[in-house]
Order: sequence, then structure tokens, then C-alpha cells
Amino acid sequence: MHLALQNAETINCLIEQGEFLLQSFHDEHQRDPAGVETEFARSELVGWRNTLQTLYRDYAEDIVNRVVTRTRLTIPDGEVSSGAAHAY
Repeated sequence: MHLALQNAETINCLIEQGEFLLQSFHDEHQRDPAGVETEFARSELVGWRNTLQTLYRDYAEDIVNRVVTRTRLTIPDGEVSSGAAHAY
């Protein structure tokens, strides 16, 4: 299954959701790197990525990479291995 064959509206919604989650994580991390809200935001982002992996398998990282490119933010370390930029 190639990502281009997927519903463009769905992919765009997933990208927007990823942008929101990644920005939320970085905002919380800036406020309190070790805080509960930061870890909550990290877990929300990890959950989003796990869902992408389940649904899109090899093409999930295409969506993640689009989010990273659009936000210019790094993905925090989590449970999902990836070729995307990692930090924290």
C-alpha cells in the first residue's frame, strides 16, 4: 500500500494532528522538561506514531517526516524506532 493511494484528506488530517502533538510536546518541554504535562505530551505523540505504524506500516514514517519537515521540530525519543530526527 503506497501512501499516495490513501485518501489525501485523511493523510492531511494525520499530518495536522502530528503537528499539533509535536508542537504541544515542545511547548510543554520548554516550560518544564521533567514535568508531568511534558511526559503526557510525549506519550500522546508516541501513541500517534504507534497508530500510524499499525495502519500504514512502512509508510508511517513518510507521515512523520512530513510533520518534522513542516514544524522543523525534532521527535522526542519514544517506543517507535524511526529514521526521523530524534532528540531528548
